[in-house]
Amino acid sequence: MTTQSAKRPRKTLALAWIALVGIEITTQLSLKRAGHVTGHFDFSAHAFALATSCIWLWVAVCSYCAGFLAWMLILGHSDLSRAFPTSAIVFVAILLVSWLVLHESIGAVQFIGAAVIVAGILQLGRDGSVAPPGIPPPPQSAPAANHSTNITE
Repeated sequence: MTTQSAKRPRKTLALAWIALVGIEITTQLSLKRAGHVTGHFDFSAHAFALATSCIWLWVAVCSYCAGFLAWMLILGHSDLSRAFPTSAIVFVAILLVSWLVLHESIGAVQFIGAAVIVAGILQLGRDGSVAPPGIPPPPQSAPAANHSTNITE
């Protein structure tokens, strides 16, 4: 494999993460806007009709679907054990956008929490191929037998 082709999956993965964060921000801002436009939702037929006629709800639904596609791309190139906790970066991004765009009040506790999330994500990015002292590496699995529980069939 050439160096150039080895960089493509990393670039694709990085772009997918950037897209996921942007899409999730779009989803949440659109839902927030839809809530403002439609007002109190009481699960009545009128409330459903009002919500489904709101363009912001449809923007949110479409961006939610786009987020699903970005997430599938990420999972195709990542270990779930690292990707899922890393997705918490979306919480940090939405917190910052809520503060910057919506002018919501964010306190020190929220900023400290965001810093803890970022620190955790940075820890996840470290090379996990060497187990910490006292923790054995996971067992190597044998090739799957031809059983009905094999999900790759």
